[in-house]
Formats: sequence, structure tokens, C-alpha cells
Amino acid sequence: MKSLLQQIHKFFDIRDGEESISLMMQLYIFLIICALLIVKPTVSALFLSQLGAENLSVAFIIIAVTAVVVSFIYNKSLEKFALRYIIRTTLILFSVGFIAMGCIVALGWVTPFFSYLFYTMVGMFALLATSQFWVLANVVFNVREAKRLFGFIGAGGIAGGIIGGYLTSILAEYVGNGILMILAGLLIAACTVVFKRIWKTRVQSLSKFKRKERATVSTESSIKLIYKSKHLTYLAAVIGLGVLVAKLVDYQFSYIAAAKIPDPQELASFFGFWFSTFNIVSLLIQLFVTNKILENTDISVSLIALPIGIVLLCLALLVFPELWIVIIIKGLDGSLKQSLHKSAVELLALPIPSSIKNKTKTFIDVVVDSLATGIAGFLLIFVIKGLELSATYITLITILIVLVWIIVVFKVRDAYLGTFKESIMMRENMGSTKKSIGRIRQNMRVIFESGSEKDILEIIKRLPEITHPSLKNDVLKLLNHESHKVKAAVVDSLRYITKEPQTKVQDFIYIEDDTLIMATMRYLMSQDKISYQFFEQYLDYENEFIATAALLALARESEDNPTLAAKYNLHLRIKMFIDELESEDSDLKISEIARLIETLGYVKRTKYHDIIQTYLKHPNPILKNAAILAAGETAREKFLPVLYSELENIAYRESSIKAISSFGNAIIPTLYKKYLNANLNNQQKSQIPTIISNIHTEKAYRALFKMSQRGDFKLRTKVADLLYTWRKEGIDYSINQRTLRLMIANESKLYRQLLGCYFSIRIIERSKLQPLKVISLPEKTERSHLIQQLKTSLELNLKRVFNLLALYYNPEDVFVAYRGLKSDTKESQLHAMEYLDGLLSRNLKTLLLPILESGMSSPNQEMSDYHKHVSLFNQEDCLKTIMYLEDESLQIKAIALLKILEDDYSYKLLIDASDLASNKVTDAVLEALKFKNGKQRSA
Repeated sequence: MKSLLQQIHKFFDIRDGEESISLMMQLYIFLIICALLIVKPTVSALFLSQLGAENLSVAFIIIAVTAVVVSFIYNKSLEKFALRYIIRTTLILFSVGFIAMGCIVALGWVTPFFSYLFYTMVGMFALLATSQFWVLANVVFNVREAKRLFGFIGAGGIAGGIIGGYLTSILAEYVGNGILMILAGLLIAACTVVFKRIWKTRVQSLSKFKRKERATVSTESSIKLIYKSKHLTYLAAVIGLGVLVAKLVDYQFSYIAAAKIPDPQELASFFGFWFSTFNIVSLLIQLFVTNKILENTDISVSLIALPIGIVLLCLALLVFPELWIVIIIKGLDGSLKQSLHKSAVELLALPIPSSIKNKTKTFIDVVVDSLATGIAGFLLIFVIKGLELSATYITLITILIVLVWIIVVFKVRDAYLGTFKESIMMRENMGSTKKSIGRIRQNMRVIFESGSEKDILEIIKRLPEITHPSLKNDVLKLLNHESHKVKAAVVDSLRYITKEPQTKVQDFIYIEDDTLIMATMRYLMSQDKISYQFFEQYLDYENEFIATAALLALARESEDNPTLAAKYNLHLRIKMFIDELESEDSDLKISEIARLIETLGYVKRTKYHDIIQTYLKHPNPILKNAAILAAGETAREKFLPVLYSELENIAYRESSIKAISSFGNAIIPTLYKKYLNANLNNQQKSQIPTIISNIHTEKAYRALFKMSQRGDFKLRTKVADLLYTWRKEGIDYSINQRTLRLMIANESKLYRQLLGCYFSIRIIERSKLQPLKVISLPEKTERSHLIQQLKTSLELNLKRVFNLLALYYNPEDVFVAYRGLKSDTKESQLHAMEYLDGLLSRNLKTLLLPILESGMSSPNQEMSDYHKHVSLFNQEDCLKTIMYLEDESLQIKAIALLKILEDDYSYKLLIDASDLASNKVTDAVLEALKFKNGKQRSA
């Protein structure tokens, strides 16, 4: 028996603690639908016998008008009374109403008035009671629980339809329609007891704030709320179009059935049989298909299956106008409508905030449903009675409406995902993109006017991302700022603000500031109208501060243009400055010498290399940085050892990165080999991704791809960050989905391993897997350190995954999902999962979603929260797995634990690790072995 329950849990993905509430919710909807399928065929048969099928259109219109009135009263009640009282009162009123209906029918008091009244009451019950159930389901379950459990719970409603339909079919001839209605009333009365139990078990157990959040109701009118929300508008359209099509299909089915079966008792039996048969098909779909489709495909697939099926069958009906096709159309509508399509429609409402959903959901279900019913009635009156057209025209109208329905399905899918995105942004205080950028621009203006130098420089760096014509005047005013650094930064950023030459910049040539004068030179060189006269004016300037700046600018400009170099006698000018530099009475300043040295790198003449080599050893950092930049521009291999070594010194690191990047594509294979070298100094290795990213070529991009899958986790994450930065800045290198899938598959495998180790070590830490062993304090401490490092590694892994996703999908969308998953708010995490579910392709979400759900909030999870996607290991397997991972930090922490463990396997793992590790890890292993050997000798 236990094994069977486990299989059921596994098949329906029911988790610990969810069995009771799932079964209660299933019983609730079972009783509702069972009662409905008893009264619906009974009342339909009475109506058709009393008034005929031609009056169905009038009944549809009456239901529409009644629904509007009932909805108005219902919405006002929601504002005054708690949701639980509204639901309980509704159930009691319908229970009493159906019992009274049963008595009237049993006593033979049925008149045309009562026929219309009963038909309308059943219509209201079908709308209100089922809508309230799904509102309750939205209160009881969160979005991820709903996606897993709605299929299982919905099966209860379908089972109720089967039982109710067959009860009607069997008992109608024996007990009469009146008794059947009374039975339905008693079933609804039983439903109030189940509802009370559900509310007490699940909703009242929530905290006061959570209960208020889920059960609160907006005071704004439903129509206004729907009008303001694109999501709600499309949701209402999907429901309305579905109802409209269903009524047209129902009319054809009822019309043909009434023509063939005149006896009301036989007709009730016929309807009961077919409704139950349709529900059996629906139950099979719900049990074996719905969950699989909802979990593994886009929500639009679940929504579009029904309209696609109907339109194909309607086309077949035009060609073969046979009774059996009409029955199949009705069967398709009746089976999918209550299974796959129903679950998908209810999922559509999940991301909507509770206060809005509780107010609008019933309004949409009742009013929109009924208005669609009324429209169907008018169509039938116009087509059948007014124009006296054949049923073929109903089929054509149905096809046109279904085509509109299909278009709306794709619209609602986008709105559905957009609502998840907005929910995450609102909860995480991210704001909408347009509003956020607007606020940033406003803050930029404030900082430009009154901010510090540091703040202004930081804001100027962001101009390429969020530049806008409205910022032009504010930026140009900064050309008058007292800080030369600010002026230089503005000059370098002018191309993002305006294409018009700014003559004021030319005045900066005469300001003796290295950064500013070089920024000015670069700007003037970029201006076509100025550059023709540029060198003539400044190369012979008597102030050598300006002349050396012009010389450097000329060297850069003429690097690949010997004609320009010859025209202005570049080499002669350089020789003159070198002669002055080597003379004993030279009065060149440090900044002028630095520019001269940097100029030598652009000349590409080996006779100057000795000068560069000399200054690479100079104690003055300004001159040494200039020599480093010059060495890079020469692109000569002999300078590389010095450039690599200077990566370790923070004073020369930036210049060294820029210098090595200047070697271009040719240096990339060498850098990649260095990156893979386990024994390379960490300071050097950590700068290699930055160097390659500065090269900005496709070859560099491909190298970064490969590096993102190799090496230490921190380094891999840094590489992924650089790739993400490229994508965010709009650099036009893309990745195909197949490559992306392979890369994410590797990261997913690693994440699963790390997560398994994380949970396993946490359990071991609590001594649940080794209750008889006394754990020492040092062992507990080292294990805690390892757990913390595993947590860090998981976070780095997650970041790499999302950086990779941003290379293929919209970076903003990916960033929103990542923020949601990293949130401390459970709701944001759940919405992020659903947003990703809609955003990613099927292959990617099959890879990612299970492990993300397993690891969601893992640092704070209780041990019972992990599930089938996480494999637990014993301590030996965990440590073995960690030692073979390509991450130095994790290996060091594992070695520290192995060092003090007294288990037999610890010594062997340390011996094995000494053969495959970096120098730092090898040293840690040797120290651990020495400690163990010393401990054994002392023992």
C-alpha cells in the first residue's frame, strides 16, 4: 500500500504535506461538479421539452442580463464581507434553491416561467460556484504548487461530472427529475462542510499578514481594473471567446438531439450519458496529459489545443455535414474545456495580485461568460430566426470566432509573462524600465549640478547606456567644471551627446593637465573640420607640454599611415626629443617624458626598444606606466614576461592589461594556455579574461566562451560577467541555442552535484546520518566552512547560468528573473520560476527549472524541502566529488576537513588529490598528510 502511495505521489508530483489539502480540494470540486451535472441535464431536458430548442437563444440573453445584476451585487458584497463568508453563503443559497426547485418539479408545478428561472439558476451556479472554487485555489496554493497540483485537483471535478452525469442517466427514469434536483442540493450542502475544513486547515494556518494579502479585495471597480490591465483584458477575451464558441457548439448539439429524441425523460438520459462520456475522456486527459503538458510546454500550447481542434473539426463539418462530427466537436469541447484548457486558464490568473484577482476573477467568470452567452443568443436569433439561415452558417461563424480566439491566446501569453515580470520588479523595487531610466536621468541632472567630483565621474561613465537628447545641455555645462578630470571625462563622452563640434574644447589644449590634454587631442583628431590644420598648429608649439601631446597624437594617427608620418617628419621630431632627453641639461618634465616614451611604442622601430626597456625598470610610476603602454604597442614578444609580472602590482595592472590587449588576436592562444595552467600565479590568471575581453574581436569572444567552462569557479564567473557586459553594451556577437544548451547543460550538471553535496554535508553536520558518532569541534568548524564555500559556489554557478542566458535572450528579462530567484521573498522566487518557464525554450527549461526549484532558497531551506531532483551522498562521496571539481577554493576547504577526519578514506583521498591539483592545493595536501602522519606517530 505504501509503495502504491509513493507511486501516486511520484506520478502526480505531490510532495510531503500536500496530500490532505489536495484531496480536500479535489472533494470540494467533485461535489460542485457532481451537483452541476445532475441539475444541468435535468433542467436542460425540462427546458427543451417545455419551450423547445428555438428558445435557447432567449435563455442565453436572460442569463447574460442576470449575470450582470448578480455580479454587481456580488462585487459590492466582496467589499463589505470577508471572502470566506461570501463563498459559504453562496453555497448555502444554491443548496436551498436546488432543493426548492426539486420540490416544484416533483409536485408538477413547472411552468414556462419556472423553466426560464431554473435554467438561469443552473447557469449562475455553474459560473459562481466553480469560479469561487478557483479563487479559493489561488488563495490556498502558490504558483509552483498550482502548476503541479491543478491537474490532479481538477480531476476531482471531472470525476464529479462523470458520476453526476451517469447518476442522472440511470436514475432519471426511476426517481424523476425532482428527486435528482434535491440530491444536488444536498451535495452542495455537504460542500460547505468541506470548504470550512479547507479554510481552517490551510488558510487560517497562514500568518495574519499572508492571510490578509491572499484574501484581501480591491475597492476599485472590476471593469476599471480589467480595463487598466492588458493581462486581465486578454484573460477575459480568452474566456469570453471560449464560451461563445462553446454555446454555438452546444446549440448545434442540443438542436440535433432534441429533433431526434422528443421524450424529455429519454432526452435527459441521452444528455446524461454523453456528458458523462465526455467527462471520462476529460478525466483521462486530466490525469495523464494535463500535468505533463503544463509542466513541459509553454502555457500557449495548453490554451491553443482546444481552438485548433475545434476549427479543424468545423472545417470537416463543412465538407461532411454528419451527426457524428457534431458529437465529436461537442466531445472535444466538453473534454478539453474541463481538463487541459481549464487548468491553463486558471494558471493565467495566478500572477495577478491577490487583491485584484479576488475582485475580478469572479466578475470575469460570471459577467464575461454570461455576456458571451448573450452574444451567442443574439447571433442565433439573428442567423436562425431573423435570416432563416441553415446551421452551416453557424459553423462558418464558429470558425471565424475561433480564429480570433487563437490570436488572443498568443496575446495573453505575452501579457501573462509580462505580469510575472512586473510582479518581480515591483516586489524587488526595480521599477519599470522606462520609469527607472527616467529617474536615473533626473538624478544625473541633480548630480551634474551639485555632486562631488567622484559622483560626477561615475555618472559620466553611464552616459553610453542611457544617453538622451534631454541631457545634452546638462553635460555641455560640465565643460566649465572646475575639475580637469571632469572636463576630460566629458570630452571623451561628447560623441554620445552631440555630433556638433564643440569649439570650447580647443581651449583645453593650453591647460597643463595630462589627462585633459590627451582627451582634447583625441577629440580634435576626431573632428574632420579641425584635423587638417591640427598638426601644423601644435607640433611646433614652443610649450613642450603641448608639443609632446601633439607628437603622441600624430604617432597614434600615423601608425598605419606612413605618408602622414613623413609629411610631418615624425621620426625627425622624435629624434630631436630623444636627443634633448639624453642631454645633461634637459628640462623636459615627467609628463612630457612619459608622452615621449609612449610615442615610441607606435613608431615600430626596434632601435627605440632599448629606451622602452630601460624605462620598464624606472622607479617613477608615471614613466614606468608609459613604458608598459609603449611595450604593448610594439607587440613584441620579448616584452611579455615583464608585462605578465606587472599584472601582480596594482600600480601597474591597468597599464599592463591595456598593453597586453594591444597585441590583438595573436596573443589570444597564448593567454588561453596560460589560463588553463594550474600552476600559474592567481593574480596573473585572474586578469587574463579582462585582457581578452579588451581585444573586442570575435576570436576573443569565442575564447571567453571556452574559458567560461574551465577553471576556478570565481574565474569562470568573472568570464561570464564579461560576456554579459559585452551583450549589455550591444556588441554584435551572438550564440546559437545549441551551443548555449551544451554550456548550460554542463553548468546544470555541476549545479546538481554541488547541490547534492551541499544538502548532504548539511545533514551530516546535524549528525542525522551518523547518530552514533561523536563529532569534534574542529571537525564541525571545518565542515561549516565547507558548507559556506559550497553555498558560495552555488551562487556563482547560478550567476554564470544567467549570464549565459543573457547572451541569447533579452538581458533585461534575464536580469529580472535572476533578481527574482535571488530574492528573500518566496513570492518573487516563485514568480521568477514561472517567468523563466515562459521565457526559455523547452530544452533549456527541462535542464534548468528542476534544479533551480531544488536549490531555491537552499541556504535557508529545511532538510525536508529538497526533493527528487537532488541526490544525497555519504561524506566520502561528497568529498571525492569536491576534490575532482575544478575549483581551488572548494578543494582547499575539503582538504582542511580531510586533514582532521579519522575515517579510513581521508588518507586515500588526500593521496589521490596530490596528483591532479595546482601548487597551492598540492601544498595544502602535503601539509594535511604531514599532520596525519605526525598524529599517527604520536598515537
